[in-house]
Formats: sequence, structure tokens, C-alpha cells
Amino acid sequence: MLPLEAIELDAFRRRHEHDTFSCGLLLGGCGLQLTTKLYTDRVCSLSSAAC
Repeated sequence: MLPLEAIELDAFRRRHEHDTFSCGLLLGGCGLQLTTKLYTDRVCSLSSAAC
């Protein structure tokens, strides 16, 4: 699960540095690889270039 707080995102990135996540096609997504987005003013998220 992606952490909600920006302060926890670095640990998540280190723990999953060799993992890849994809935007789920079965959920209506684009199927492309997801990257983490760091925000300090809202919840951190995963996103792809196309979605």
C-alpha cells in the first residue's frame, strides 16, 4: 500500500526499488508502468504518463 504521508514515501521507494507497478487494465486503466508522485500538500499517489 502506498503511504499517504510524504515523509513515508522515501522508505516505500527504497523498499520497492526493484518492483514495478502497472495501471490495471481490468480496472479501466492504461496498462502503463506507474511511478510515485511526492506531494507535500496532498496525498502521495501513483500515476502513469497516459492516465
